[in-house]
Amino acid sequence: MANDLSENEVFAVNLAALAREIAMDVFDVPKILEIHRLSDAEWQKISANQKFQEMLRGLVSEWQSATNTKERVRVKAATGLEMQLEIYIRDISDPKIPLAQRVEAGKFLARLGELDGSQIAAGGGGAAFQINLNIGTHHIEKTPIINGTATRLSEGAIPE
Repeated sequence: MANDLSENEVFAVNLAALAREIAMDVFDVPKILEIHRLSDAEWQKISANQKFQEMLRGLVSEWQSATNTKERVRVKAATGLEMQLEIYIRDISDPKIPLAQRVEAGKFLARLGELDGSQIAAGGGGAAFQINLNIGTHHIEKTPIINGTATRLSEGAIPE
């Protein structure tokens, strides 16, 4: 086929990433082509490529499925927020904006960047806890270390 990409051209362009970004429809195609630094001529070759077309159709179908709604909203919200981050960063140093609002913007950015210490370690479930045992007149205070994996019981199941 005249429109097929050569092996070198396919190697140079990540077709899967390109198809995924187009399928997700977070940015319009010209912006995606700009991000990937693709010329109009290169895009014409890629868009005519049979393998790319099949990949794109599959990704569009998957992305638009009803079961993927939550992920679509999450990705689009994250992308929209990312586009506004420069404004938050710039406004933090603007003395015309009240200090309280600038502090809140700083807290927001710290939370986004996981710089505020509030993130939970992988697999963690929350804050530490302490067990106090009072046995007769002896008082024992220990912070337990529990190694294990939490499992979710099926609904209606009673643990043994």
